[in-house]
Amino acid sequence: MLLAILAIAALAPGLATAWTLRDRGWAIAVLAAVGITAALPLVLLASLLAFPPLGLIVSAASAVAALRGYDDGSLVVATAWAAMAVTATACTGWPL
Repeated sequence: MLLAILAIAALAPGLATAWTLRDRGWAIAVLAAVGITAALPLVLLASLLAFPPLGLIVSAASAVAALRGYDDGSLVVATAWAAMAVTATACTGWPL
C-alpha cells in the first residue's frame, strides 16, 4: 500500500505537467513530464543533504518499511527500502 502511494506521489507532478502543456503539443508535454519525473530522486537526495534531520526521518521510515517487507516475504521491495534507509543515513553524515 505504501509503495503504491509513493508511486502515485512520484508520478503526479509529471502527469500535472503533461496535462498543463498538452495544448503545446503532446511531444513537448511528454518530454516535460518525463523530465519532471526523472528529477524527483535528485530533488529528494538534495533535500536530504541540505536538511540532515529529514534524512534521519526518511531513514527510520525506510527501515520500518524494509522490516515489514522482509516479514511479508517480498525480498525485492524490502531490499529497495533497506537501500533507501542506508542512502538516507549516509546523507546525514553519520557513520554507518
